[in-house]
Amino acid sequence: MDSNMAVRIVKNLNHIFSMRLPANACHIYIDFAMLSRAVLIERRIDGLPSAIESPPSVNHRHGPEIEDIVIIGQAFRLPGDINTPESFWKALATKREDIMTHIPEDRWDHQSFYRPPGSTDLPRPGDITFNKAGFIDVAHFDNNFFGISTAEAYFVSPTIRLTLEIAFQALEDACIPVSEVKGTNMGVYVATGVSDGYHQMLYHEQGFQSVYLRLQLAVTQ
Repeated sequence: MDSNMAVRIVKNLNHIFSMRLPANACHIYIDFAMLSRAVLIERRIDGLPSAIESPPSVNHRHGPEIEDIVIIGQAFRLPGDINTPESFWKALATKREDIMTHIPEDRWDHQSFYRPPGSTDLPRPGDITFNKAGFIDVAHFDNNFFGISTAEAYFVSPTIRLTLEIAFQALEDACIPVSEVKGTNMGVYVATGVSDGYHQMLYHEQGFQSVYLRLQLAVTQ
């Protein structure tokens, strides 16, 4: 199930049962049992067993006491210029509906890939079936602040740029000067998906597209 299908499932459930489950409900309730329980709770159907009205209890493992985790700083980037906890909670409280926007012209040539609903044209690789999405600012990056030269910054993907900015701002939010962590054994753990689209564009711009395709074929074979 891809993201498009997950959103359509939630949309249909909300329509059929007159609910307001969030669009990412299938990513929150990751299997049929959890999603069914969420629907039943949302509908507040009378006569349900008490087990459905509350999440299943967690079986705590016996063993050494686990230390608590304390969040002392936070930073993030969300669509709609939501870059602070205050703006995040304000967006939730006001139920902002302007976060999903039309595709900016500086991202990609949307019209060349757009496939409108009900189109009778044959499907093509790379077809896009949506007109709106959530975007964050990836164009502005102070490379000198991070000690990265302008020439080198050109080859740093937007994902890495955002990671550097957010890691620094999380320390700033926690009132921890960088000088206090420099040289220590502090670790930074990042969970991210593989995204080589930026580097593919760089290869193509430098005339390396054919070489890159041959490498891809060699790997798949």
